Amino acid sequence: MRKSYEKISPTAKLVAYLRTFTDIPYAKEIASESGAKKAFQELAGESKESMVRFAPFWEARYKVTDRILAEYDMTQVLEIAAGLSPRGLSMTRNPDVVYVVTDLPEMLEVEETIAETIIAKSNGHRSNLHFQAANALDMESLSKAATAFKSDRPLAIIAEGLLPYFNRREQGVLAGNIHEVLGKYDGLWIVTEAHTKQYWQEISQLDDKLMQKRLSAISSSTGSNVQNNVFADKNDMERFFGKAGFKMEEYSHTRVLEDLSSVKLLNLNQKERKKIRQGLEIFKTLILTPRNI
Repeated sequence: MRKSYEKISPTAKLVAYLRTFTDIPYAKEIASESGAKKAFQELAGESKESMVRFAPFWEARYKVTDRILAEYDMTQVLEIAAGLSPRGLSMTRNPDVVYVVTDLPEMLEVEETIAETIIAKSNGHRSNLHFQAANALDMESLSKAATAFKSDRPLAIIAEGLLPYFNRREQGVLAGNIHEVLGKYDGLWIVTEAHTKQYWQEISQLDDKLMQKRLSAISSSTGSNVQNNVFADKNDMERFFGKAGFKMEEYSHTRVLEDLSSVKLLNLNQKERKKIRQGLEIFKTLILTPRNI
């Protein structure tokens, strides 16, 4: 039976709602237009109040990616399986940026409609913001999405939170496709949530009950058991990406700790702030630069 990747999209609304507790541009507008609050309540269930307290982790994931894009001076961005990310809307306020949002057709239609609605309300125009249906595992559709970019400028590819939903074979196809796209550009691949077994052990120690509820909600809504798709350890991860033709660098989420608006907006106490800091020490985003295989 063909795996249904369309099922992944409900989690996008969960994350979109948690972004409303931050100062991320367009987060509240996107959540409102998409009905994210209702979806969050359905997915989170009885753990919704405690899950909101974990909003700083999602904010950090988002802001780390932004920080990397800024540090590498990236003005061409391809976002794979974008979900309800506000980044395209935010970055294309700069007319020098070319941003391509991709997702599966059903989800992409929602994303484009929301973006057009928000832009129209501000009487704006974004000719540098593009929407292209693409399956991350289909090279032809990714190549089509990349046609908006200029080959003489570097390209950043973002796959935020996508990797855990794929098994090792699918992860290999994804890595191969991205390496092929980047072969036409100088650039990099930014990967969030490339996890190891040790990662899950450490993060579960922060709040095991909440973590199990979160995993259960994600598994039931997507049909994917993300814990089955993790790497054995860091060496396993490095071997995987090395074989796929990438040099791997880790970027700690503690580097954006002082930028987390949600810590203040949620009025977190000292115990909760300590837990956030401990969690950020565990979380890493990967910067993958291609090399010849």
